[in-house]
Amino acid sequence: MGFKDAGKPHYLGHRERLRRCFREAGADALPDYELLEMILFRAVPRRDTKPLAKAILAHFGSFTEALNAPEERLKEVPSLGEAAITKIKLVRAAALRLMRGECWSGRCSPRGARCSIIAAPRWASRPRSSSACCSSCSLSPFGSKS
Repeated sequence: MGFKDAGKPHYLGHRERLRRCFREAGADALPDYELLEMILFRAVPRRDTKPLAKAILAHFGSFTEALNAPEERLKEVPSLGEAAITKIKLVRAAALRLMRGECWSGRCSPRGARCSIIAAPRWASRPRSSSACCSSCSLSPFGSKS
């Protein structure tokens, strides 16, 4: 915000600034709460999503835990409605489908072996000690590439 914007509330244009930052610098330029804010934009159209995003992260401890949380646990977060829960679950479902696609294409396996995510797409239930979706895969279900 410049000097000419001094009299305007700080939140005016916030969503557009986040969108521009995401488009220009990528997701890594955003902290977890801002990425979560962007997920919530369409589900919460006329309300500041920052407090809700921060409450979700405080409740679950991380972006990954929040997206992996079952619907029943998401309902524990005050002010998190059905539309927002659906958006969070949709992003998780899209991420899983993308990872399965990567595994089907063979891009995740340097040895060319088929990834076990194809046979068992519910890898998110694997123990936390798992660093990837299978022994031949470099894609990690609990973060970025390992």
